[in-house]
Amino acid sequence: MEGYNKVAHLMGAHSEFAIFRRFQALNMRNLLYMQAEIIHLEADLREIARNDAMHADRVDYPYDWWSLAMGEAEGASEQWNKVLELRGKLEKYNEALLKQSEISRLAPPTQHDLNFLRSWFERPWMGSFPLLGLDRDAWGSDNEEDLIGLRTREAPDRFSRWFTDTLIPKFHEVFGKRFKSPVSEELGSGLYKYEESTLMAIVFVITVVIASLLPLCSIVILYVVQSDSLRIGIILILSLVCSLTLTLMMNARKIEVFAAASA
Repeated sequence: MEGYNKVAHLMGAHSEFAIFRRFQALNMRNLLYMQAEIIHLEADLREIARNDAMHADRVDYPYDWWSLAMGEAEGASEQWNKVLELRGKLEKYNEALLKQSEISRLAPPTQHDLNFLRSWFERPWMGSFPLLGLDRDAWGSDNEEDLIGLRTREAPDRFSRWFTDTLIPKFHEVFGKRFKSPVSEELGSGLYKYEESTLMAIVFVITVVIASLLPLCSIVILYVVQSDSLRIGIILILSLVCSLTLTLMMNARKIEVFAAASA
């Protein structure tokens, strides 16, 4: 398996690596051209309508569609033909606008997934430079702001992101690769997979444990410490730790963090 076929199999098997250019500037330019074309046609239509208003046999055009569309005299159908031309342009323009609106909602890939895809392309035992044309640089740093992911992994909070993107790769380098097997020799001998559901379950357990231990630690520390001034300092530190935990591990809103800190 080589070339585009190899890249397609990687993206199909692991959709978080389905990363593409959105061609934002080109799409905006296309919309601008389509808009300009319609504006010129709109001006033409207004001019034709003004001219038709000067003909006695066309005074009903603004009020009667039949007269407008079925005029048989020479030049009588020019306004309706322009409307039909505009209709086709508007349909394409509206369709392009809606598609661009949908594309703009697609999230960029995570830096971890993008970095892995780049390394996969370069490593001899993985992608080994499968593309040779100009598109081989589609995922380069020059295009980083123009990339979208078809299935971007959305971590629920900062701690989950750090756990999956930083801690797990380090764990794999030290321990994981000793007992994990590559998912596919066809896609590369260095490609391993950790189930996201399993990782999220581990993160949940860690979060629950920390959430349970923090109040207990606070009670024990305050019970052991006898100095009032030191207790006040410890209370301030524990309040800060609690707020940071809510922010980093539970993605709490500002109002929730403020309420917890005040309590």
